[in-house]
Amino acid sequence: MLFMDALFNSLLVVSSGYAMYTLHPLQTPYGYAAAALSLVHGLVGVVRAAHIDGDECNRLRQITTGIMELVPLPLTNIELYLKSSNPHLAMAHGCFLIPLAFDVVAIWRDVEDNSTETLKDLTLLGNVVSLLFLGVNQSKNVYGGMAAIAFGARYGTVIFDYYWEGLGGHVNLLADSAFIMLMAMTLTNK
Repeated sequence: MLFMDALFNSLLVVSSGYAMYTLHPLQTPYGYAAAALSLVHGLVGVVRAAHIDGDECNRLRQITTGIMELVPLPLTNIELYLKSSNPHLAMAHGCFLIPLAFDVVAIWRDVEDNSTETLKDLTLLGNVVSLLFLGVNQSKNVYGGMAAIAFGARYGTVIFDYYWEGLGGHVNLLADSAFIMLMAMTLTNK
Protein backbone atom coordinates (compact mmCIF):
# COMPACT_ATOMS: atom_id res chain seq x y z
CA MET A 1 0.00 0.00 0.00
CA LEU A 2 2.97 2.32 0.54
CA PHE A 3 3.81 2.10 -3.16
CA MET A 4 0.31 3.22 -4.13
CA ASP A 5 0.43 5.98 -1.55
CA ALA A 6 3.73 7.24 -2.95
CA LEU A 7 2.42 6.95 -6.52
CA PHE A 8 -0.73 9.01 -5.95
CA ASN A 9 1.12 11.58 -3.85
CA SER A 10 3.71 11.87 -6.62
CA LEU A 11 0.89 12.47 -9.08
CA LEU A 12 -0.34 15.32 -6.87
CA VAL A 13 3.21 16.73 -6.69
CA VAL A 14 3.54 16.61 -10.48
CA SER A 15 0.16 18.22 -11.14
CA SER A 16 0.82 20.90 -8.52
CA GLY A 17 4.27 21.55 -9.95
CA TYR A 18 2.75 21.91 -13.40
CA ALA A 19 0.16 24.33 -12.04
CA MET A 20 2.82 26.38 -10.29
CA TYR A 21 4.87 26.40 -13.49
CA THR A 22 2.01 27.61 -15.68
CA LEU A 23 0.41 30.09 -13.26
CA HIS A 24 2.10 33.37 -12.51
CA PRO A 25 1.96 34.32 -8.82
CA LEU A 26 1.28 37.99 -9.55
CA GLN A 27 -1.45 37.40 -12.13
CA THR A 28 -3.21 34.49 -10.40
CA PRO A 29 -2.18 34.64 -6.72
CA TYR A 30 -5.06 32.56 -5.37
CA GLY A 31 -4.66 29.80 -7.93
CA TYR A 32 -0.92 29.78 -7.33
CA ALA A 33 -1.52 29.52 -3.56
CA ALA A 34 -3.86 26.55 -4.09
CA ALA A 35 -1.21 24.84 -6.22
CA ALA A 36 1.49 25.56 -3.63
CA LEU A 37 -0.60 24.09 -0.81
CA SER A 38 -1.28 21.02 -2.94
CA LEU A 39 2.43 20.66 -3.61
CA VAL A 40 3.20 20.75 0.11
CA HIS A 41 0.47 18.18 0.80
CA GLY A 42 1.84 15.89 -1.91
CA LEU A 43 5.43 16.23 -0.69
CA VAL A 44 4.41 15.42 2.88
CA GLY A 45 2.59 12.35 1.54
CA VAL A 46 5.63 11.21 -0.45
CA VAL A 47 7.90 11.62 2.59
CA ARG A 48 5.39 9.77 4.74
CA ALA A 49 5.17 6.92 2.22
CA ALA A 50 8.95 6.71 1.93
CA HIS A 51 9.38 6.02 5.64
CA ILE A 52 8.32 2.63 6.92
CA ASP A 53 7.07 4.02 10.22
CA GLY A 54 4.88 6.91 9.12
CA ASP A 55 3.96 8.08 12.63
CA GLU A 56 6.42 10.96 12.45
CA CYS A 57 4.43 12.75 9.75
CA ASN A 58 0.92 11.87 10.88
CA ARG A 59 0.09 15.16 12.61
CA LEU A 60 1.45 17.23 9.72
CA ARG A 61 -0.36 14.98 7.25
CA GLN A 62 -3.64 15.43 9.14
CA ILE A 63 -3.23 19.20 9.04
CA THR A 64 -2.41 19.27 5.32
CA THR A 65 -5.33 16.91 4.63
CA GLY A 66 -7.67 19.30 6.45
CA ILE A 67 -6.24 22.16 4.42
CA MET A 68 -6.69 20.25 1.17
CA GLU A 69 -10.32 19.49 2.02
CA LEU A 70 -11.10 23.19 2.45
CA VAL A 71 -8.70 25.50 0.66
CA PRO A 72 -8.28 24.75 -3.09
CA LEU A 73 -11.93 25.15 -4.10
CA PRO A 74 -12.54 28.53 -2.39
CA LEU A 75 -9.21 29.88 -3.65
CA THR A 76 -10.12 28.78 -7.16
CA ASN A 77 -13.55 30.38 -6.80
CA ILE A 78 -11.94 33.64 -5.67
CA GLU A 79 -9.62 33.59 -8.68
CA LEU A 80 -12.39 32.78 -11.15
CA TYR A 81 -14.79 35.36 -9.72
CA LEU A 82 -12.10 38.06 -9.84
CA LYS A 83 -11.77 37.39 -13.58
CA SER A 84 -15.55 37.28 -14.13
CA SER A 85 -18.11 40.02 -14.67
CA ASN A 86 -19.01 39.85 -10.93
CA PRO A 87 -15.70 40.42 -9.13
CA HIS A 88 -17.48 41.77 -6.05
CA LEU A 89 -18.59 38.21 -5.18
CA ALA A 90 -15.01 36.94 -4.98
CA MET A 91 -14.18 37.77 -1.41
CA ALA A 92 -17.31 36.11 -0.04
CA HIS A 93 -15.44 32.86 -0.60
CA GLY A 94 -12.92 33.91 2.03
CA CYS A 95 -15.28 32.57 4.68
CA PHE A 96 -13.49 29.22 4.36
CA LEU A 97 -10.97 30.53 6.90
CA ILE A 98 -13.45 30.01 9.76
CA PRO A 99 -13.88 26.22 9.38
CA LEU A 100 -10.18 25.94 8.53
CA ALA A 101 -9.23 27.52 11.84
CA PHE A 102 -11.64 25.25 13.73
CA ASP A 103 -10.28 22.21 11.90
CA VAL A 104 -6.64 23.00 12.66
CA VAL A 105 -7.44 23.62 16.34
CA ALA A 106 -9.37 20.33 16.51
CA ILE A 107 -6.43 18.45 14.97
CA TRP A 108 -3.93 20.02 17.37
CA ARG A 109 -6.12 19.14 20.35
CA ASP A 110 -6.83 15.59 19.06
CA VAL A 111 -10.56 16.18 19.30
CA GLU A 112 -13.21 14.77 16.97
CA ASP A 113 -15.56 17.67 16.38
CA ASN A 114 -18.83 17.14 14.52
CA SER A 115 -19.43 20.90 14.34
CA THR A 116 -16.20 21.36 12.40
CA GLU A 117 -17.16 18.61 9.97
CA THR A 118 -20.54 20.26 9.45
CA LEU A 119 -18.87 23.61 8.80
CA LYS A 120 -16.50 21.97 6.34
CA ASP A 121 -19.41 20.30 4.53
CA LEU A 122 -21.37 23.54 4.33
CA THR A 123 -18.31 25.41 3.06
CA LEU A 124 -17.68 22.80 0.40
CA LEU A 125 -21.31 22.68 -0.73
CA GLY A 126 -21.53 26.46 -0.85
CA ASN A 127 -18.40 26.67 -2.97
CA VAL A 128 -19.58 23.88 -5.28
CA VAL A 129 -22.90 25.67 -5.83
CA SER A 130 -21.05 28.95 -6.39
CA LEU A 131 -18.75 27.37 -8.97
CA LEU A 132 -21.74 25.81 -10.75
CA PHE A 133 -23.48 29.21 -10.73
CA LEU A 134 -20.44 30.84 -12.28
CA GLY A 135 -20.15 28.05 -14.86
CA VAL A 136 -23.78 28.46 -15.90
CA ASN A 137 -23.48 32.25 -16.10
CA GLN A 138 -20.33 32.11 -18.20
CA SER A 139 -21.31 28.97 -20.17
CA LYS A 140 -18.17 27.12 -19.11
CA ASN A 141 -18.56 23.36 -18.82
CA VAL A 142 -15.13 23.02 -17.25
CA TYR A 143 -16.41 24.74 -14.11
CA GLY A 144 -19.04 22.03 -13.74
CA GLY A 145 -16.32 19.39 -14.07
CA MET A 146 -14.27 21.10 -11.40
CA ALA A 147 -17.30 21.25 -9.11
CA ALA A 148 -18.03 17.56 -9.69
CA ILE A 149 -14.42 16.63 -8.94
CA ALA A 150 -14.44 18.67 -5.72
CA PHE A 151 -17.73 17.10 -4.66
CA GLY A 152 -16.48 13.62 -5.55
CA ALA A 153 -13.24 14.15 -3.66
CA ARG A 154 -15.16 14.82 -0.48
CA TYR A 155 -18.07 12.38 -0.70
CA GLY A 156 -17.00 9.81 -3.30
CA THR A 157 -14.11 8.68 -1.16
CA VAL A 158 -16.52 7.46 1.50
CA ILE A 159 -18.20 5.20 -1.05
CA PHE A 160 -14.90 3.81 -2.30
CA ASP A 161 -13.69 3.24 1.27
CA TYR A 162 -16.87 1.32 2.03
CA TYR A 163 -16.22 -1.20 -0.75
CA TRP A 164 -12.43 -1.38 -0.48
CA GLU A 165 -10.81 -0.02 2.64
CA GLY A 166 -7.91 2.32 1.93
CA LEU A 167 -8.99 3.13 -1.62
CA GLY A 168 -10.75 6.34 -0.60
CA GLY A 169 -7.51 8.13 0.22
CA HIS A 170 -6.08 7.26 -3.18
CA VAL A 171 -9.23 8.41 -4.96
CA ASN A 172 -9.06 11.65 -2.97
CA LEU A 173 -5.45 12.26 -4.09
CA LEU A 174 -6.42 11.48 -7.67
CA ALA A 175 -9.35 13.91 -7.48
CA ASP A 176 -7.13 16.60 -5.95
CA SER A 177 -4.63 16.12 -8.78
CA ALA A 178 -7.36 16.37 -11.41
CA PHE A 179 -8.81 19.47 -9.76
CA ILE A 180 -5.44 21.22 -9.67
CA MET A 181 -4.79 20.35 -13.33
CA LEU A 182 -8.22 21.65 -14.41
CA MET A 183 -7.71 24.78 -12.33
CA ALA A 184 -4.36 25.43 -13.99
CA MET A 185 -5.76 24.84 -17.47
CA THR A 186 -8.76 27.06 -16.78
CA LEU A 187 -6.76 29.93 -15.33
CA THR A 188 -4.17 29.90 -18.12
CA ASN A 189 -6.91 30.14 -20.78
CA LYS A 190 -8.07 33.52 -19.46
